Amino acid sequence: MRPTSLRSKLLLLMVIVVALPIVGAGYFMMVSAEDALVAEKQQKLFGAARLLDLHLTGDYEDILRRHGAQSASRETKIAVLNRELAKFTDEVARAYPGIGVGYYSRDLDAIITYGPSAVYADKVGLAIGDSHEGRLVMATGVPRVQEGELVRGAIMNAMYPIIRGGRVIGYIWANELTSDIAAQIGAMKRHIYLTVLFGLLLGIAGVVYVVKRLGSDIEAIKTGVLRLKHDLSEPVPVAGGEVGEIAAAINEMARELAERKKLEAQVQRAERLAAIGEVAAGLAHEIRNPLMAVKGFAQLLKEDITPAEQAEYSDIIVRETERLDRLIEQLLCFARPAATQVAPTDVKEVVESTLLLVDTKRRRSHIEIIRDLDGPLPPVLVDGEQLKQVLLNIILNAIQAIEQKGIIRVSAKPAADVLHLTVADTGCGIAPENMGKLFDPFFTTKENGTGLGLAVAHRLVENWNGRILVESTPGQGSTFTLVLPTTGGENRGDQQSHPDSGR
Repeated sequence: MRPTSLRSKLLLLMVIVVALPIVGAGYFMMVSAEDALVAEKQQKLFGAARLLDLHLTGDYEDILRRHGAQSASRETKIAVLNRELAKFTDEVARAYPGIGVGYYSRDLDAIITYGPSAVYADKVGLAIGDSHEGRLVMATGVPRVQEGELVRGAIMNAMYPIIRGGRVIGYIWANELTSDIAAQIGAMKRHIYLTVLFGLLLGIAGVVYVVKRLGSDIEAIKTGVLRLKHDLSEPVPVAGGEVGEIAAAINEMARELAERKKLEAQVQRAERLAAIGEVAAGLAHEIRNPLMAVKGFAQLLKEDITPAEQAEYSDIIVRETERLDRLIEQLLCFARPAATQVAPTDVKEVVESTLLLVDTKRRRSHIEIIRDLDGPLPPVLVDGEQLKQVLLNIILNAIQAIEQKGIIRVSAKPAADVLHLTVADTGCGIAPENMGKLFDPFFTTKENGTGLGLAVAHRLVENWNGRILVESTPGQGSTFTLVLPTTGGENRGDQQSHPDSGR
């Protein structure tokens, strides 16, 4: 099971960081100590063997000559040499408790002494086996160490050649039971194990304490940050050290955010007041012109005019009144859009019915409309009639931007859970400084425009959780893209169109 919380991850990491070096160091100490103990044992055994070599003045023949036993039997020679050398052999054995030492004769092929004699006197006179490495020592004159089942049992046996006159006349051995060595190594390992265990426990206890303190500080910061989510005035508790510096930085950031929110609220209020002022100014401008016309021609009707003039002035008053009515209707639609009836809608049908409405106008302007609606298109979740209104507004703007001769291309391309419905024209394009104002109410660059068409279109598309994207190059044309949710898409209420991304 993988750790999920920061505290558990830190604990696991720090335990690994602490445990691995301690265990690794313990293992290295154990191996090194074991090797050092074995090397020390070998040095001790060779030291005992050299003592016996130094004690043997001359060679075996010199001892036999002194006792007149040169021509004696093998058994007699062994007995003479044993009497001569056994006493010192036992002294060395007593000086090194637990070891066995002795002489071996190559010519007699027999053990001469084996101390302590009280224990191993029965081994005197025996010959070593053919596989015994003592024969290799006598053959090569090189000291060797052998471990295994030998005359004494399971031992570590250090063998030192006796060289006299350039000839190997035998060897001296010093050995120790491997069980004794293993017992010493086992005791040493137990001490190392206890030391490593104590170090691990101490290290883990320290890690747990540090992680607990750090976790508590982090938890306090986490709780404080969650409180800041609802109330920026409540500071995060400040602890000591680097964690405390983090908390202090968060408190400073919260204070700056609170101040910024106050400033943003003031700016938004000022912007709302400015927007209301702009709308009021635009509305007053749009209403004043037809009202002045109505007033002027109504006054003329009181004059002595001909019936033809009276009919003309009456028609003008009716047209201006209808213009006011349309303006008020558009303003109401922008401020309080009609109820949206969202349902799966066939984009091709909406496009065709919209193009039918503008067919006469585009013919008069010699404009070619190219449809790129091939292939299956998923239904979109919109209000069909309102989508027609949006498309009609965009296409009419495109026709007005082209004026005479040009191309309007209407295309659709499905994407992930949305449909991109694009209207591209070869008109005059949009000035860069006007790109950010396209969806502002009452903003228009046309003499007879109300400035509400795109604002209403933008509001309607947003109601469907869609977006309007605009790209434009002055002198080359503009491209409007409606990003509409399809029946397989998810709610995109958080995706909104922004004036700086559209016309």
